[in-house]
Amino acid sequence: MCFNAALVQTAEIIEVLYGAGFPAEKFDVPAFFKSAFEHPRWPILKQDNHESFVPAVWGLIPSWTKSADDAASIRDKTLNARFETIDSKPSYRNLVNRKRCGVLVDGFVEWRSREGKKYPYHIAFPEKRPFLLAGLWDRWKDPASDTELETFSVVTVEAAGLPAQIHNMKLRMPLILGKDSGGAWLDSGAPYDSCVTMMKPIYKSLEAWPVGRDVSMPGVEKNGPDIQKPHEYPELPPLIPVG
Repeated sequence: MCFNAALVQTAEIIEVLYGAGFPAEKFDVPAFFKSAFEHPRWPILKQDNHESFVPAVWGLIPSWTKSADDAASIRDKTLNARFETIDSKPSYRNLVNRKRCGVLVDGFVEWRSREGKKYPYHIAFPEKRPFLLAGLWDRWKDPASDTELETFSVVTVEAAGLPAQIHNMKLRMPLILGKDSGGAWLDSGAPYDSCVTMMKPIYKSLEAWPVGRDVSMPGVEKNGPDIQKPHEYPELPPLIPVG
C-alpha cells in the first residue's frame, strides 16, 4: 500500500535530474508528509509528455464516472492499484496502454506491526533523492459543472527488502521505477504487455527509520521537517540491513 508520501526537494534539483519542468506552484509542495486521503495535487510525468511534470489529484476517478457523488465515493478506493490486476480491473484496464505515468516522491511512510502495536517508518533513498512510482492517470469531466479533473493511482506490488520488514502485515509497497523499467513504463509507444516483465520491486539502497506517531494524529501539523525526524522506540528491534 502507499497512502502517505513526501516531496520536499527543490524544483532546480528535480529539473536537473529529470530534464523536465517542475512548476512547483501547481503542486501541494513542499510536502514533508501528505496523506493520499487528502487528495493532494501531486506532480506526475505522463507517458506522452516528458517535458514537464503536471498536476493530478491523488485518487483516480475513471472517465466513465457519472456524477460528482460517484466520484467522491470512488476516489478513496483508487488511491492504489494492484499491479497484478490493473489490466483486468474496470477502473484501470483501459489505461494500461495509454495513460501510464510516473508519480514523483522523495519518500513514503509505512507502518510496522509488532506485538499488537504499529510503528511508522519513513522510507527513502539516500539524501532523499527523488524517484518515480508507477502510476495510472485518467481525465474525468463533471457533467454538472462541465469542469475536467485529472487524477491518478499509485501502482503497488508485493513488498521486498526493507519495505517487506516494515509493512509486514499486508506486504505491499509502491512500484518504484528504475532507469529501464521507467523508460518502458513511460514510453508511449510501448504496449503494456511489453512492460510487464520489467516491473520488479526496487528496494536495494532504500533507507528507513522510525518516526513519531504524530504522522497519524488528527489535528497535528504534519507539513514540517520535524515530522520526518527519527524517533526512538526502545522496545522496537532494528531492521535487518538489506544489500
